[in-house]
Amino acid sequence: MGILDSIIGKDEKDDEVEQSVGKKSTNPFSISVSFAPLRLSSNQKNSVNLMVKVKNTSPENHLLSVDALLPRESMLGFEPSGINKAAEKRVGEIKSGQTMEIPITIWANNQTKPGNYNVDVTIYSHYIGYDKVLSYAKKNTYIRVV
Repeated sequence: MGILDSIIGKDEKDDEVEQSVGKKSTNPFSISVSFAPLRLSSNQKNSVNLMVKVKNTSPENHLLSVDALLPRESMLGFEPSGINKAAEKRVGEIKSGQTMEIPITIWANNQTKPGNYNVDVTIYSHYIGYDKVLSYAKKNTYIRVV
């Protein structure tokens, strides 16, 4: 087809398809994020669970940890007082094709204002122990406070 491509001209879409087929994804995880219940109440002490669902899409097992980060200026936190804005959960080993759901509790207090607050979630794959990182994937979402 090389001779005909030079005479007729090769379509750019065909070239893009060939390049995307040859590439492998470096992300070993499929990630989805949800909240249970869906939102927080403002000016009240209450909580929701951030449910991080991780599926291992790679052929090998991975040692997994999950980090979540809230905005500094918000009156939200990972404990009832709202001081701690970062949380880390060491999940353990996830096998190839396995799905895990990790709950992380987010708290509001009597000073939490209504609005949408950014939540950054990072999934890490570790080498041997939790000291070394092989790869990571990030997911951003918003929690609604009414």
